[in-house]
Amino acid sequence: MPNLNITAWMHEELVRRKDLYRRLWQGRPVERIPLDVRVSAPTPYSTQEQFRDGEKQLETALASTMATWEHVPSSDAIPALRPDVGCSCLASAFGAEYYWDENPRQTPGVKGKIITDLEKQVDTLPIPDPDRDGWLPEGMNRIRRFAQAGEGFMPVSLLDAAGGLNVAADLMGMTELLMAVYDSPQALHHLLDKIQALYAATIRAGISAAGGEENITTTDFEDLWYPEGFKGHVSDDISANFGPEIYAEFSAPYHARIFKEFGPGGLHNCGPNPCHAAYVAHELSPRSVDLSDAFSHDDMPMFKKSFKQKAFIYLFWAGQNDPVEWFREIMELMAPDVIVVPVFYLGANDAEAICRKLRPIAEEYARRMEWGWE
Repeated sequence: MPNLNITAWMHEELVRRKDLYRRLWQGRPVERIPLDVRVSAPTPYSTQEQFRDGEKQLETALASTMATWEHVPSSDAIPALRPDVGCSCLASAFGAEYYWDENPRQTPGVKGKIITDLEKQVDTLPIPDPDRDGWLPEGMNRIRRFAQAGEGFMPVSLLDAAGGLNVAADLMGMTELLMAVYDSPQALHHLLDKIQALYAATIRAGISAAGGEENITTTDFEDLWYPEGFKGHVSDDISANFGPEIYAEFSAPYHARIFKEFGPGGLHNCGPNPCHAAYVAHELSPRSVDLSDAFSHDDMPMFKKSFKQKAFIYLFWAGQNDPVEWFREIMELMAPDVIVVPVFYLGANDAEAICRKLRPIAEEYARRMEWGWE
């Protein structure tokens, strides 16, 4: 792998961008809402080829990060490298076997449940070792390799850990999980404790593999750079399927353990978001959430109420409408109450021109905001 061509301008610009995000996370006024505009470089490798082969995954990641620096100098993105061995990697460490679909664009899942009787099996279920079990050792190798390739300039994300209830669903089945919420809550908490112990150990091992927290984006899969003191990130896609009462008991306390150790950073759920208010109701709640507009767009009016002075949103553009008009619509809806940082993945030929068109909206958005957190 060739050395990166990192120029003095890139170093200076990285300092500016990190300072912009630090101010945003602190609730201090900024001149514009950050515009996270990135380039998706073409790749000859399918999704499955990249998940199976870390070097192909790294080659693809480096191409896109360098293209972002080269083709979108007006962006506020902090391009990062994402090593990924699948969102079922924690389940694989418990013994779940990966399933690879015939569709080359499909990420791996698990073949079947390994817990068939939660109350009988949970006590004897061992807590895996992230350096030994399942796909986690390969994940650690990729983190180490990606961090080396990033040369201390490009941060790396850690592994896509999916979240406690998502892992539990992989291990025992979705229907069985939801039944356990009501029929076997103590046994389910016991399982979640073991999953959480593995998750925290995996984060610590990942940070070590990356060479320290200064080299990572967050403690989870997101390749969005989080400032110092806010590195904690958790995922809870499964929360789209239940209400805030279940979230408050079976999700929030486990997320809080990560936030306590690594900082109250972010929460991912593609959407929809029936638990939106519960995201920020815990004593240790995230400062941000990252959502897909494809599944969360209709939830924005609810977030406008529940997140005011509490948190902000990274919203990933779904590519289905004009990006400039889409961001203006978001700004008109959410200002002055809630910040939405838009995230775009665009072609190299269009990215800079679109970024420049977005900038006046981002500046107006910042002027209209009521700054500060509760």
